[in-house]
Amino acid sequence: MKTCLVLAAATLASVAGAKADPLTLDLPGAAERRSFAYQCSDDVRRVVEYVNLPDNDLAIVEAGNSRRLFVGVISASGAKYAAGSSVWWSKGGEASLLDVTKGDAPVVECQQVRK
Repeated sequence: MKTCLVLAAATLASVAGAKADPLTLDLPGAAERRSFAYQCSDDVRRVVEYVNLPDNDLAIVEAGNSRRLFVGVISASGAKYAAGSSVWWSKGGEASLLDVTKGDAPVVECQQVRK
């Protein structure tokens, strides 16, 4: 079974106010989609939609008018997603946003909250 995942092109760019054109990804398997809200140390509330497939894991991180698509990568613990030099790393009700060009320390730390 194939899953047809439709995303907005703005999801792939972090530029606020960009016109969103549809983007369709045909990925094998049934998708499990879950959405969570996080309150972060930079006073930004981020809503993250996790899309899990048999061979692909995605995280769509939304903060204000900005949305970015992160792709799952190998992690020793928790779930780790990368987009360029940014890494979104979640475990339980906690998450961190890192910029690998600035080292291993999180730039932002987040706690899951009710939507």
